[in-house]
Amino acid sequence: MLNRKTSCVVQRKEELDLLTFAFQNFTKATETLKQSYQKLQQKVTELSRELSETNKALARKVTELKRVKTYLNNILDSMMDGLFALDLEGKITIFNTAAEKITNYKAKDVLGKSYKDVFADNKHLVSLLEKALKEKKSVIGEKRFSSKNKDIFLEVIANPVKSLHNEVEGIMVILKDISILRHLQEEIRHKEKLAMLGEMAASVAHEVRNPLSGIEGFALLLKEGLKEDKEKSLWVEHIIKGARSLNNLVTNLLNFSRPLKPCFRPVVVNELVDAVICLIRQKIEREKREVVFIKDFPSSSVGMVADPDLLKQAFLNLILNSVEAMPDGGKVTVRIRKKKYSHSRMPQFVREINGDYILGTASEEVLIEFSDTGCGILPEEKEKIFHPFYTTKSKGSGLGLSVVRQIVQIHGGKIRVESVPGRGTTFVLNFPLINDSEEVKNDGRKYSCSRR
Repeated sequence: MLNRKTSCVVQRKEELDLLTFAFQNFTKATETLKQSYQKLQQKVTELSRELSETNKALARKVTELKRVKTYLNNILDSMMDGLFALDLEGKITIFNTAAEKITNYKAKDVLGKSYKDVFADNKHLVSLLEKALKEKKSVIGEKRFSSKNKDIFLEVIANPVKSLHNEVEGIMVILKDISILRHLQEEIRHKEKLAMLGEMAASVAHEVRNPLSGIEGFALLLKEGLKEDKEKSLWVEHIIKGARSLNNLVTNLLNFSRPLKPCFRPVVVNELVDAVICLIRQKIEREKREVVFIKDFPSSSVGMVADPDLLKQAFLNLILNSVEAMPDGGKVTVRIRKKKYSHSRMPQFVREINGDYILGTASEEVLIEFSDTGCGILPEEKEKIFHPFYTTKSKGSGLGLSVVRQIVQIHGGKIRVESVPGRGTTFVLNFPLINDSEEVKNDGRKYSCSRR
C-alpha cells in the first residue's frame, strides 16, 4: 500500500519536473523569439530607411534624367539644321523641329516609320540614306528636296551612331537648307558677269561714243544742206536715227552694268501702280491705242518697305511690255493681293542693303500680277526673256526684263511668267512683307539713300 503511494508521488514529481522543464524551455524560446523579433524589427526599420533613401536618390536621378532629356530635346529643337535619327531597320526614332520645318512633315506622322515610306517622293535622298545604312559610314551630298509644293536644295550629312562597344546602332542625319546659299551663289555669278560687262561697256562707250557723236553731228549738218532734196534728206534722217539708237544702246548698257543702290522706305503699293498706269495712259492717248486697264486692288492699302523709284521703274517696264504685245489694242489687268504663310512654311528671303546680304523671314507676302491679252510668249522663249539683250522685238535693247528681275531680287522677291501663245501673258511678282513694324517705321532712317 505504501509502495503504491510512494510510486504515485514519484510519478507526479517527475511529471512536475517535466512540466517545469518544458515551461523553462518555452520561456527561453519566447525570449529568443522576442529578441529575434526585435532584431528583425530593427532590420526592417534599417531596410525601410535605406529603401526610403534609395527611393529619394532614384527620384532625384529620374528628375535629373528628365531635366537632361528636356535640355537635350530643347537643344535639338533649337537647332537651325534639321536632325533625325534612324535605327538599323531604317525606322525614324528622332525628328526635331527644324526637320519638321524643312521637310513639311510632322514628327508625330513620321516617328516609327521607315524612311523609305516617308521620303518615297525623294529618291535621291532615299538612295543616300540607304547607302549610309548599308555601308555604316559617313555620307555627304547635296540633294533637291520636294514636299507639299516646296522645292528646295538640301545638304545632307549622314553619320553612324555607335554604342560604348563601338557597334553601330543607327544613323544620325543632318539636313541643311542651302537654297539661300544657292541663290547667293547665283547672285554672285550674276554680279561677276555684270562686272565684266561693266568693264567692257566702259571701254566700249569711250571708243564708240566719240565716233557716234561725230556721225550724228555731220549728219545734222548734211541734213541742213539737203533740205531741198527730200529723198537724200530722208536717208540722212535714217543715219541720225541709227546713230542715236546706238548711243542709247551704249547708255543702257552702262546703266545696266552699274549696281543698283536702293533707298528703302515705307511705300503704298496701290499708289505706285496707280501712278504708273496714269503715266502710261497719257502715252496711249497720244498714240491713239485702244487699251483698257482693269485694276483688281484690295479694299485696304498694301504697304511694304521698298525703293519707290525702282518699283515704279519695274512696273513701268512690265506694263509697257503688255501694251507693246497688243498692237491692235486689248486689255491689261493689274491685280494686287496679300497672302499669309503658315508658320511651318514661313519663307526666308535675302535682301541686299548697301552691299550686305540681309537674311530675314516674312509671315505675309504681296503678289502683283500684270496680265495682258497680247500675242503671248513661246515656251522656248520663257527661259530666255530675263537674259540681258535678249528680245523678240524689232526695236529695243532687251534689257527691260533683266532690269525688272534685278529690282525684284533687290527687294527679296521673285518673278515668274505664265503665258499661252496667242492668248496673253501674266507676270507675277512676289514680295515678302517684313514682320518688324519698327523696321518699317524707321526704315528711311536706317538705310542710306545713295543712287547709282
